[in-house]
Amino acid sequence: MPPASLCYNSLWRAMHPESLSIYVHIPFCARRCAYCDFNTYAWRGSIVRDTLQAICSHIESTDAGDVVVPTIFFGGGTPSFPDPEGIIRILDTIRSRLQVLPDAEISIEANPGTTDRARYAILRQAGFNRLSMGVQAFDDQLLQVLGRIHTAGEAICSFEAARQAGFENINIDLMFALPGQTMQQWQHTLRTATSLQPEHISCYSLTIEPNTPFYTLHQRGQLNLPDEETDLRMYLYAIRALTRAGYEHYEISNFARPGYRCRHNIVYWLNEEYLGFGPGAVSYRHGVRWKCLSNPRRYVQAVRDGLSLIEEEERLDASASLGETIMLMLRLREGVDVRAVEERYGVNLTQRYAHQLNRLQRLRLLEVTPDYWRITPRGLPIANTICAEFL
Repeated sequence: MPPASLCYNSLWRAMHPESLSIYVHIPFCARRCAYCDFNTYAWRGSIVRDTLQAICSHIESTDAGDVVVPTIFFGGGTPSFPDPEGIIRILDTIRSRLQVLPDAEISIEANPGTTDRARYAILRQAGFNRLSMGVQAFDDQLLQVLGRIHTAGEAICSFEAARQAGFENINIDLMFALPGQTMQQWQHTLRTATSLQPEHISCYSLTIEPNTPFYTLHQRGQLNLPDEETDLRMYLYAIRALTRAGYEHYEISNFARPGYRCRHNIVYWLNEEYLGFGPGAVSYRHGVRWKCLSNPRRYVQAVRDGLSLIEEEERLDASASLGETIMLMLRLREGVDVRAVEERYGVNLTQRYAHQLNRLQRLRLLEVTPDYWRITPRGLPIANTICAEFL
């Protein structure tokens, strides 16, 4: 007999129409930033065109079954960097193979300096209805330190061009705790961002990742990073400033005007299923997580030869899936929907996690009711540590 939780999972899926979000990874940038550890390449020429065509072929060869697609997200890399015709061809291929809902959220990432009003208009007309702009800072000195190819003024012009092209749902990505960044610079960046009135703002603290130029500089003691206290002050200031400006703080690092939460990212935070296409793209379905070949040349050749595209694969049992679901849902400010998770996995959450709940409640880091578990304001600065308690 299968475990009871697996039976409940099967029942849960049978009672809910299956939806499957789509992620497309475009791994090319005009230039690789000093902090970036994503699967990206500053390549040009035929390999870019070949990769976009291989992604189309990958999609065409995929049998996803009878599903509906509520969200599509083109990330990278910089999906706005290649010619838009190739990007649009991928979107059209998805639509031809899968049932994309009429009101689907279709997002594309863009960096100022790789787009203009005409390109935005082409993408908007093709069906992209949400734009995520990698601004990072409205400060030319900090942008130069990060290795960005745009200035603060160019970022503002790029945002305005996207508005003129018809994008009514725009996110701005920002980073704080940057090398040499002061609180005054961070406050200026937030004021500038809110003055543009985007529908969504994401704020991330810089993390130093291995195999990046920043990591090498940090190891040599040549990276002047703000201390932990300043990092925390910047984060808490962002929460205050953005909520005062009318944004909902709906996830640890994300803020949205009412009605503009990122539906695609919520799929991840609810640990729901998705398919990924493109070099290094990750998929999660039926308890299995796998990653495509990361190197674009290997990916293209494998598609052409009809070989396996899987570089890594992990099969999650019910217990591991449950732990991940709780960890991810805790990132949402609404927290864990206890009833929904218990129905999905067929377990009593209070009994299963009694030790963690008692300890985190005692430390006033977690608010616990019969209906939800939610990280408290006191716990937000160490949210990642709290989430990891349930893995």
